Amino acid sequence: MPVATDTDIDDKRAMPQRSKPTLARDVYLAIMRAHERLSGDSAALFKASGLSQPQFNVLRILRGGPKDGLPCQMVGQRLVNRVPDVTRLLDRMEAAGLVSRSRCTEDRRVVRATLTAEGRRRVDALDDPVLELHAAQATGLRASELETLEGLLERLAPPS
Repeated sequence: MPVATDTDIDDKRAMPQRSKPTLARDVYLAIMRAHERLSGDSAALFKASGLSQPQFNVLRILRGGPKDGLPCQMVGQRLVNRVPDVTRLLDRMEAAGLVSRSRCTEDRRVVRATLTAEGRRRVDALDDPVLELHAAQATGLRASELETLEGLLERLAPPS
């Protein structure tokens, strides 16, 4: 842990105290700036692989789901970033050969999406590059700081 110097202590005393609403706003802005930078890096990685962030997310969701796929509505609910029209997203992905869709035999109203072999190949090929990107993005933080940050962010916005 770094040792505080006299200059550090003087700087902290000189900083005016922020109200909780002001501090909350500043934290929100810091989160948004971090989101823009981090998601921009991810978008560039996915674009180089011919995918958008939502398409990668769909492939990841389907890979982690049951072999017979997931109802399209459930895919939409599990997306990290909401998209306005999951059906059109899946239409484009089906046309690209990344997913297939079929009606459920028990309830014809339900359409299930499944990962194709090409979709699996594409998402699997991104596993290591995505981990490497995230590791590079977090080089300024220790593992304990990342754990603390994760816990705080999950308290701020619990996963659904």
